[in-house]
Formats: sequence, structure tokens, C-alpha cells
Amino acid sequence: MPKTISFHNGTVWSRGHNARDERYIKKQEHIDTSLSANNVIICDVPVRQAYEKIFGQAVQEYNSRQKRADRRIGCYYDKIKQDKRKHPVYECIVQIGDKNDTGNSAELEKQALIRFAEEWGERNPNLHLIGAYIHADEPNGTVHLHCDYIPVAECSRGMALQNSYDRALQQQGFESENVHQTAQIVWQDSEREALCAICRELNIDVQRNQGIGKGREYLTPQEYKRAKDKMAEQIGTELQPLKDELEEYRMLKISEKAPELDEKRVLFQQRVSVPIDELETLKKQAKAYRTNRKEIKALRDKKIELDKQQQQLDERSKSLDEQKEQLERDKQILESDYQNVIEMYDKQRNINELLERAEDDISVLTDKNLSLSRTVNNQTGTIQELQKQNTELKQTLRNAYESLTCVTKAIGMLKYSDDDYKASLTEQQGRLIDAIAKYSEYWAKYDGFDDLAEDIRKHIGISKGIQSEINELMPKRNRGRGGMSL
Repeated sequence: MPKTISFHNGTVWSRGHNARDERYIKKQEHIDTSLSANNVIICDVPVRQAYEKIFGQAVQEYNSRQKRADRRIGCYYDKIKQDKRKHPVYECIVQIGDKNDTGNSAELEKQALIRFAEEWGERNPNLHLIGAYIHADEPNGTVHLHCDYIPVAECSRGMALQNSYDRALQQQGFESENVHQTAQIVWQDSEREALCAICRELNIDVQRNQGIGKGREYLTPQEYKRAKDKMAEQIGTELQPLKDELEEYRMLKISEKAPELDEKRVLFQQRVSVPIDELETLKKQAKAYRTNRKEIKALRDKKIELDKQQQQLDERSKSLDEQKEQLERDKQILESDYQNVIEMYDKQRNINELLERAEDDISVLTDKNLSLSRTVNNQTGTIQELQKQNTELKQTLRNAYESLTCVTKAIGMLKYSDDDYKASLTEQQGRLIDAIAKYSEYWAKYDGFDDLAEDIRKHIGISKGIQSEINELMPKRNRGRGGMSL
């Protein structure tokens, strides 16, 4: 049995869902992520990047011609998103067969879908493909293809290239003939036929899925109207012979009225008398009746048959009315479903916009984070260098204070030692030595060297370094003598 070709075209799309972004699919229970390795991504371009590549030059050329700043276009993608009559991206979903005759593990059908996507640009030069994804990770579904595309048309007014769906199809050679045969329907039929041709080359037995009762679970509004009109036309064709026959019967005029006779009863006899002239008329009528009674009988039989056919016609008409009512109910359901789809699309579109803004914000924050990280790293190196310099400066300062401590303690020997270093000092000279000691103690403690301040306050003496210098200055025979060493 041939497999059906399903082709659904619409304006609802989600790159996150198609590319199986974890942020999008973690709550979609119909997807088995363990099977996602079987998916195929043929093409995947971010929509903003695609718009910049396709329309960037046209936007620049358009803005260069505008003298007023308010007429210039900042971001063409944002402009299209705000246009209620246009859509940034369109998506078609293509499937061969169903889960009963194809399923997910259908490599031949997958190859057909891959080729269908790869040859998209040859068939559709004005429908730029920005995403093509084959999904085989929905256990209750069938391997299928998502094609996301942007309609691009050359225009004589405004931008040289614009997002225009109808004009893009027109420039590809698809024209609208009537409300039931629009350019979009003609294009979709062409795409179905292209996929059928690919399937035939791969020896896949397929048939185009169009109309009611041919294996398809849903129809687009245009296909629904076409199917409804076709069914009504078929029923009308079947009823026409019955209508013609009934009309023929209605046009048939048969007079079954008896002649009006002036009857007169004859006295004392079971007879009636009839005038001569009326009797002649009666004879003629009787003769005509005998002559045509076979024809009359045939007409009566035909009338009975036509009554039966009329009953059948009434029943068929009743059935047709019921079918029409059912079609109306289906139409109402379809319109309700279609409205729900539109509402879902609006919600999805808002969600997509929020997600895109979130992605942009995340990208900006990521860049800022990287910049801050680099700044922190640079500052960390600077801080470490400063800490090293600070340590070195502290060590240098301590060395200076140690030298000051040694000098102060040595000067104290002049006043407080009990050996040869004690000098005969005036009162003023003694106060100078004490002032030097207190001054050195104060600044050593002020800069955090409490141990050196304590040493200055409690001790006097000559350090090894100063003693070494003294020894160098003494005559050779007196070296080795001296005061206390520290």
C-alpha cells in the first residue's frame, strides 16, 4: 500500500525545539532524548544572523538614501517582528508515511528527506532556508523534517530586497488563480510532487496526500474548502439524472377528468338517459380510453417508479443535508482549532521573543563577565605585585628601624654604660641622648615595630655591625676592646 506524503506549512517555528536545545525540550515529554543522536541537522543559522546576511546590504543602501533619521531602519528583523501582516520565519513540516508503516527507524525515508532539504535552494531561490532538521526521537511519531525559511523578494520601492511571502512565490512563478487555488497552495502541491519524485527514485511507494479520507489527520483551510467543493460537485453530478427524470415526470400532463354528463334517470327502469350530443362525446372518450389505456397504464407504472425515485432523491437530499451540516460542524471545529493555533502561535511567538531577548541578555552578560574576569585577573596580578612591593618596603623599613635602633642604643652607651664608652656629659647633652631614644622609640612603635621600640626603651649597647666599624677605626694593637655587643 502506498505511503502518504504529509506537508504542512505555517508560521509557527522554534529553533530551540528543532535544534533540541535542552532549555526548550526538557519539559516536552513526547521527545526521548536518548534517541536524539539519530536526528540530523542539515542547516542551522540563527535568525538574526540570517537577516543580517540576507538584508544587511539592502538596509544600508536604503538608509543611505534617507535624509530623515526617523525613516532609517535600525534592525530589519525587529521591524518584521513588529509587522502584524508579516512573519519573520515560515516553517514547513514534511513526513513520509506514518508510525505504522514508517516509524522512526526508516533510513530510506530519512535519505529522501535529506535530499529534499538539500535541493530546497534549487527549487526555491526566493525562500531562503535557514534551518533544516530531521527528527527521529519522538517514540510515538514518525521520522519527519522541519524546514525553516525566510521569503525574499526583489522590490522596486523601498528596500531592494524585502520579506514578502506572496511576492517571493510570484517571482518563483506561482500565481493565485482563485481563492481555492492560491499561490501558496500551488507551491505546496509543487513541493509535494518534488518529494514524490525523490521517493520514486529511491523506490519508495508513495502517493500524494490530498483530500478527506486519504490517510491524513488534518487539512489546511484551503484544502478543506477544496475538498468540500469537490464533494458537493460530485454529489450534484450523481443527483442530476434523477432531477432530470423527475422534471420530465412533472412536465407530463395527463387529464383524467371524466366528461360532465347531463344524466337523467328513466322512470321504472334501472337506466339513465344521456343527450345524443353528449353520448357522442362519451363514445369518443371511451374509444380514446380503450386506445390509450396501455399507455396510461405505462404512465401509471412510471409514476410509481418515479415516486420511488423521488423518495430515494428525498433520502439522498436528506443525506446531503446531513453531510452539509456535518461539514459545517467540521468547519466550525476547524475554525476553532485554527483560532487556537493562531493563539498558540502568538503565545509561542511571544515566548520566542522573550527567549531571544534572554539569549541576547545572556550573551551581553557573558561578554561582560569575560571582560570582568580579564579585569579581575589583571588586577589580581597587580595586587600580587603590590603585595610583593609592600612586603619588600616593609622589610626595607624594618631594616632602617633596626639600624636606627642600633644607633640609638649605641648613643645610649655614652650616658648609661659602665665601661669606657661612658662620657662626662653636661645636663643638656644627657637630655639630648634621652630625647633621641624617646624619638626613635615613638616612631618605631608608630610604624608597627613594637619589638624594636621595646628594645630601644630597655637596652643600650653596641651592635655587631657598629662594633665591626669601630674595630676598623681602632689602631691594630687596641682592636678587640670595646663595650657591650648586641
